Amino acid sequence: MPRAIVFNGDETWELREVPKPKLRPGCAVLRVEAVGICHSDVDQFRGHAPVPSGGVFPTVPGHEIVGRIEQISPDAAAEFGVREGDRVGVRSYVRTAGGRSRVYGFDFPVDEASGQFGGYADYMELVPGSEVQKLRDDLPATELTVYECLSNSATFVRPAQPGESLLVLGPGHMGLAAIVAARAQGVGTIIAVGLSRDRLRLDTALRVGADHTVDLEGEDPVARVAEATGGRMADVVLDVASGGPGSFITAFELVRPGGKVVAAGMKDRPLDGFDINQIPLRNLTVLPGGGVDLSLACSMINEGKVPTAELAGESFPLERFEEALALADRRVEGKDAVRVSLEIA
Repeated sequence: MPRAIVFNGDETWELREVPKPKLRPGCAVLRVEAVGICHSDVDQFRGHAPVPSGGVFPTVPGHEIVGRIEQISPDAAAEFGVREGDRVGVRSYVRTAGGRSRVYGFDFPVDEASGQFGGYADYMELVPGSEVQKLRDDLPATELTVYECLSNSATFVRPAQPGESLLVLGPGHMGLAAIVAARAQGVGTIIAVGLSRDRLRLDTALRVGADHTVDLEGEDPVARVAEATGGRMADVVLDVASGGPGSFITAFELVRPGGKVVAAGMKDRPLDGFDINQIPLRNLTVLPGGGVDLSLACSMINEGKVPTAELAGESFPLERFEEALALADRRVEGKDAVRVSLEIA
């Protein structure tokens, strides 16, 4: 019997046996191979879904989804551009009538039309308005789940022009993907910034394209960034750190006058103590990090331009989800991972 993990919205979850979705007109059935555990999934587990709708419960989470098309209707085959047997990455946002959108893993109740609609499951339904892109067959599915964060991060780094310096605040899977994308687009000096507990992630950043790393707790970040940039400070600062909002203040300390700050990390509370006057006084540009380019991300992976093994981190079977969640939430003493995923098939 197919299985699915269900979040109840109150810090509880359950592994259920569920029926396999039936093929409906205009839709496809995906056999899930692997799914990444995003920090937004951790927030969702606690009842705070960081999507425009606020999410629904109970729901099957999971939006960093790699799988194979098991069944597909003629209309879906024409819309999605794939056929049965193709391995694909799934865009989390689904276009709906009237220009609105829903998000896989957040906005679909578990009992809606029995499609389950999240990646923490053996199967899920893909509905009209979905976007999928083909992925290569010769790599483990758990490695390929990096496509989703890359599809976002590749757009976050676009404000950094070739040759300019880029500072990435937050060396998690989004930050590491941003470094890969920035290096591919010809950015100049890349600086990864994190905390002392991020040593594994900062070391990984150097292997995937960063030129320098800075430990905010063990070093003077202003002095280190000045040294790395010849005294100019960073042309562009990308804040992809999740959790507390303090990194946003740090971003303004490390960007040069006339520079750009890209706000992309989801925070868990409002920001206090920020001097907004420095934006006009220092001629700073503040940009949102909210784009998606699924085609670019999957093409980069398929062309071998992404060190997927370095970015893969740890993977767990579905029945060991509790361990996977604890590691993703950084609750395992003495252990860290650059990324955590579930290996479904």
